[in-house]
Order: sequence, then structure tokens, then C-alpha cells
Amino acid sequence: MKNLLTTEQLRLKYDPESILKDIDANYEKYLEKLKGWIFQEDNPINNYNTVQQISFLETNDQKDTNLINELLTKLKDTVYFMGLSKKERLVVTQKMRRFYSGLITNYLKRINVIMSDPELLSPKQFNDPIPKHRGIEIVFEILKIISEDLELESKYRKNMPRAGHLTCFQISMGGFLKKLEIIGMSQKNRITLVQQLFNTFKVDWKEGDRENIKLSLLKPSTEYYERAKADIQNLSNYHYPESLGDNLISNMINQAIIFKKRIRRF
Repeated sequence: MKNLLTTEQLRLKYDPESILKDIDANYEKYLEKLKGWIFQEDNPINNYNTVQQISFLETNDQKDTNLINELLTKLKDTVYFMGLSKKERLVVTQKMRRFYSGLITNYLKRINVIMSDPELLSPKQFNDPIPKHRGIEIVFEILKIISEDLELESKYRKNMPRAGHLTCFQISMGGFLKKLEIIGMSQKNRITLVQQLFNTFKVDWKEGDRENIKLSLLKPSTEYYERAKADIQNLSNYHYPESLGDNLISNMINQAIIFKKRIRRF
């Protein structure tokens, strides 16, 4: 246990907060530029009825305005990465992955230490039976569920493709590209839209022709997005003992969803 870093110590080691703060700051800084891009006349998104003739200042259709705001919000991480060089994008991705992998490893080890002692707070004693500690039993049931999910997450991370300078876009643009697909945008127009976005922000990726965008961005982005979505939905399928109660089970699922979204962000 002495060699296990606490969450605070891991945070000090990798300093993820500085990156998360930069992401927020960059989004605010370049939001107007992002709006300018999405409303430029030749943007493919303007060919779709859901967003035609929409203004952020004047609109008669709140639903469409919400859609545009949703699309822009889904590019929050992407805006940050578009301002970095290839090398910087890779360094940030690797750093954040190491931080979250460190968290998972440490959490698993701490849980295993606790669960390795079945007599915790209820030690057996010769000829002196002791009733089961119901509180500890419940704790063990909860930790078992958490441990199983962390094991699956650890296995997933070990099998992830090695991070590259495009990994940040493949992950951060998943929700955005999926939303475009949902509103009916063709793959051809999605590729054009990505080209325009990257040109607007002068992204460091000279090899970003249409075929490369299709194979190196759209395809893996969909795979990352669908896998994360499936794994999050699967959280509700774990075996939760009825003794935990609906409120506690609901809270556990919600907390697991929040945690998984955070650690799958990079």
C-alpha cells in the first residue's frame, strides 16, 4: 500500500487539471470563430433544413438553435486540439491516458487489498462464533461490482490502439460526427465539413485529404464512439444484489457512467 499513490498524488504527478482548464479556456476563446465556420455559406451543414437560415442572435426556431449549440459543444475538446501541433497532441493524449490508467490500476489494487481479507472486522475465534458483519458484507458486494467494471476497463485500455497524433480527434469528434449522421448528413458532406473545419483552424495535418479523413478519422471515430456507448449502456446489466436497494444501485450506475465518460475522453 505504501507504493500506491493517492488520487491527489497522481493528479500532482500528471497535472490533468491544467489541460482541462486549457480546454475550457480555448473553447471560450475560439467560440466565435467556431460559429463563423459553422455559418459560412459553403458549409455543408447549411444544406440541411434543420439549420438553414439560423442565427444565434435572431431565430424563430429554438429547437434548431439548440441543435447548433449542441453541435458546437461537442467540439469543445476538438477546438483545443486543433490549436496544437502533431507532437503536442500526442503528448497530451499520452499524458491524460497515463493519468487515468494510473487511477484504474491504483483503485483496483486498493479494492483487492480490502477484499483479500474476508474476516475484516469480524475475525474468527476458536469456539466463539461471531455474527456476520452485515455492513462489511454490503461493502464487499459494492466493491465486487466496482472491481469487475475496473477490470474490464483495464483490459479495454490495454487493448486500445497505440495513441497517435490523430487519436485526440478520433475520440473528441465522435459525438459531433454521430450527430451529423443522425440528422441525415452524408459521409461525403461530413468529410467536406471536417476539411473546412481543419482549414479554418489551420490544423497541423498536411496529409488530411478526403480519403485520409475517411479512413483515419471518420471510421475510427465511429468505432471509439460506439464502443464507449455500448460499454456505458452495459453498466445497467451488471448483477446488482436487491439488498443494495434501488436508490443505491441507481447512484452506483450514475457514478460509473460519469467515471467512464471521463476516462474515455482521451
